[in-house]
Amino acid sequence: MLTAEAVVGKIVVFICEKTMLKLVQLPFDKRKKACRSLTKLYYSVQRLDDVTEAIFRTMDAFRRHSDAFAVINSLNNHMHEVALATNMFIDLGYELQAGLEIIDPVLAQCCNLLYIGKFDFLTYMSNSIEWERTGAKAKIVAKIPQGRAESIDMDDMYERTLVALGSGEKFYWPESAFDEFKEDIQSFSLNWEDDEAARQFMVMLSRQRESLSTARDRLRELLKSSFSIEEILFQTDSQPYR
Repeated sequence: MLTAEAVVGKIVVFICEKTMLKLVQLPFDKRKKACRSLTKLYYSVQRLDDVTEAIFRTMDAFRRHSDAFAVINSLNNHMHEVALATNMFIDLGYELQAGLEIIDPVLAQCCNLLYIGKFDFLTYMSNSIEWERTGAKAKIVAKIPQGRAESIDMDDMYERTLVALGSGEKFYWPESAFDEFKEDIQSFSLNWEDDEAARQFMVMLSRQRESLSTARDRLRELLKSSFSIEEILFQTDSQPYR
């Protein structure tokens, strides 16, 4: 999911915008479950951000050789960490939905597009970076979103969902570019000699990193301003979504 950080960042920022005023209105027993799901979302974002920073540090260490050498070695060294960070988001799915249902059922339905639909976006992107060894020379192949998902108007999606659920629809699905997200994904190949492609990848990843870092900071401020230390740290229900 390393190459889809901008998509994740967009949705996390949207969650922050929609929940800020509603958290203070929650009953005490509901606040704990909402707090837990948002706290785990923060840890997931932080973990992915940490892995991204580690990738850039490793790139810098290998840059004395060549850009392609630096990128390939860095992705290879941190591939397992990227998979583990992605799995944190996947494991969070049910709990995040339950937490957002408590805060705002409309928001929960909009954000659930990461987990359900025609395809599972997070699972699909969990192997976003792989080795391809079928040719004469091994190369790295990455799945790169081209921007359609990032351009989704989340506010419009929210308003359409609000109207639909308010009119009595039980299983409304807000249509968006996420319904056909595979059409937005292109394969990016990088071999040991292609320094120009490596530089393009680094530029793309820098933009993704900025989006994710913004989302992390917004979520941190939301937790800081909305919950007490006791609510954030002292959780007794290990599976609050059940």
